[in-house]
Amino acid sequence: MFSLAHSARLERNSRVRLRRWLILLSLFALLQSAEPAFPFDFSYWVWQREEPLSEEEATLLAAQDVHTIYWHIGELENTSESWRWKARFPLPTGNRSLHIIPVVRLVSREPQPFSPASLAALIAALASAGKLTGELQLDYDAPDRLLDDYGRALAQIRKTTSRLSITALPHWSRADCLRPLANNVDELFPMLYDFEAEPVLRNGQPQPIIDPEKMARMLRDWSACAKPWHAGLPSFARLTIYNAEGKSRGQIRNWNWDEVCLSRDLLLASPSQLGTTLWRARAPCVISNTRLQTNDQLAVRLADRDALRSAIEAVRKTTATGVTFFRLPDSAASSGWSVSQLSHLGDAQAQLTFRASASGDSCILENETPADLEPCLHSGDGEERGYAVELAADLPVFREAEPGDFAGVTSSANGKHVTIPFATRVAFVFSQLRARQTLKTGLIQLAPGTDLGHARYRFRNLKGDSRWRPLN
Repeated sequence: MFSLAHSARLERNSRVRLRRWLILLSLFALLQSAEPAFPFDFSYWVWQREEPLSEEEATLLAAQDVHTIYWHIGELENTSESWRWKARFPLPTGNRSLHIIPVVRLVSREPQPFSPASLAALIAALASAGKLTGELQLDYDAPDRLLDDYGRALAQIRKTTSRLSITALPHWSRADCLRPLANNVDELFPMLYDFEAEPVLRNGQPQPIIDPEKMARMLRDWSACAKPWHAGLPSFARLTIYNAEGKSRGQIRNWNWDEVCLSRDLLLASPSQLGTTLWRARAPCVISNTRLQTNDQLAVRLADRDALRSAIEAVRKTTATGVTFFRLPDSAASSGWSVSQLSHLGDAQAQLTFRASASGDSCILENETPADLEPCLHSGDGEERGYAVELAADLPVFREAEPGDFAGVTSSANGKHVTIPFATRVAFVFSQLRARQTLKTGLIQLAPGTDLGHARYRFRNLKGDSRWRPLN
């Protein structure tokens, strides 16, 4: 009897344990399949842009699983108790897969920009923007003394649109800053860059766009925010001029990489660290219509790819609902990495191919990978600057070589610069090449009886890739 009772108890206990395991497995499967309360996503800010998205951009965004972009439609400037549009940009039409939210930049130097009369004028000016899509985002760098007033203004503005979000300065993670804002908006977008009003030279080195230590601290502080928030991360590049004493002279606008990477008037003052490189002008020169004097310093700051990847991984471990990149890359050098590169920060390296065109009188350089070839921010041997693809023949067969899409073309023989008719090598110079992009040479004319099929090529200043190859 004892044995039978013991066996029955063991059987009952086994069934209980089995049921418990089944319940736990069911719960685990449910948790694995359940959607998070706030799905993590990627989005972009689009700033001061007149033209709509191209088909190529829309395809790249879809491949990155981007469903929302925040489109800057204009800037409202406050004077006395009025708000007037200083700039306007058209809002493109979204589609089923891409939601476009208008963003309005607010600028005021008035001591009381949210007085009753001024607030009424602001609400009236924003009325049409708030109705465009039913959602609105405001971008305003409110000084701390105005945060209470700004919060009360947001409470009134929120009544005019279905959903209201705002950008936020990094230090607004403090409880005293968040308190007047959080209850009056639906979401916050802290811009986790531009830590200082003017980048300064500390120990002769400019501050990087992404400082991993500062980024970790800011993300930790923002994780205490109970309101939904997106981490605004930088993917752009900037140029800042400093005089010989290290005092900032401001930023350069509308520049290109060729001006920086290929300039012989700039000497490398310090090696690149976290995407930041410092140059010194050895003679007066001009970068994008901005004049540099002798011994002026030029800081080139590009968001470091590894630091950016680490920042995204860190954001995923916080309470953030996603990442918003500033800004959507375009053809401008200042927009930084391409959309394709931002989708492959850790698993792709640029690989270039060079081939003769179908016509046989030019060549095409292609970056066939989803990764950007980064700007060549270092000096080559002697006077060589930037990257180059060298085309060589055994005899001086070149009669003409035009740069085409390249920044320039040089010619040489036996290691010395010579004019084209005496050259056995021509080099097409460039400073960077984004993912999936191509550069085409101009006309390459050879001596009668020869063709490009007898030529060979190699890359210059491309890390780990300087071997000669036959030109296919």
